[in-house]
Amino acid sequence: MSSNKYWIVDNGSAKAKSIRKQFEALIPKNWTIEDQNFEYLFVIGGDGTFLRNKALYSNKKIVAINGGNFGYYSYFNVRNIKQIFSKISNDSFFYHPLEIEITIDNQTYFCINEVLIRSDVVFKTDIYLNNQLLEFFKGSGILVATPLGSTAHAKNVGGAIINPNLAAIQFIEIEPITQKSYSSLKSPLILGIDTKIVLKAKDNCRAFILLDGIKINKVFDSELIIKASYAKFKMFKPDCNQHYIKKLRESFIRDK
Repeated sequence: MSSNKYWIVDNGSAKAKSIRKQFEALIPKNWTIEDQNFEYLFVIGGDGTFLRNKALYSNKKIVAINGGNFGYYSYFNVRNIKQIFSKISNDSFFYHPLEIEITIDNQTYFCINEVLIRSDVVFKTDIYLNNQLLEFFKGSGILVATPLGSTAHAKNVGGAIINPNLAAIQFIEIEPITQKSYSSLKSPLILGIDTKIVLKAKDNCRAFILLDGIKINKVFDSELIIKASYAKFKMFKPDCNQHYIKKLRESFIRDK
């Protein structure tokens, strides 16, 4: 059998360290640990751990193991950890997830969950979809999220939950202003992944930009382009709707 190169990252918590110890005992002898030219990256922690390590992901196969809270990026946890190496041997269980691609001042950035453009004062911008004007927006900000990000910040601001098997993104207004002579869409808008969103700032707008919750060193004061693209890395995700529904139920729903 050929040797597979891998690397492991964890969030440093006692729970993650315990899971890591169990996982390391399962690694086949023909697998080789390598901190540079590895093929598989095992990420042990919650969704925050997954997002914080995305700089390592390019052209890798990412296997998330839940050692945190929600764990939407992970299929594996302490209960099914013994299945990992039999499952990941099936390459069809890996896929390229959707990302958000942001271009500002001729520089391009990527995020996995969402991009948030927000201001501490009234945020004013023209919004174009595929070069056609949708609206003139006034409010606190704009959020654009992937299906993976739909259970994160997007949900907290009234967005829809989108099954990650769907190829779509959503556009959400943050605290839109209503006036007698002005009204905007005021509803999450689900868009195809071929949609180009262009924001053109109005009235000396200077808004900050957060990618997956991290502020970048750019200010939105002219034009910002947002598109969907497929990531250069692959994630492990069996096509299992029952698993996804179970995670939704465990995370958000209380019957009693």
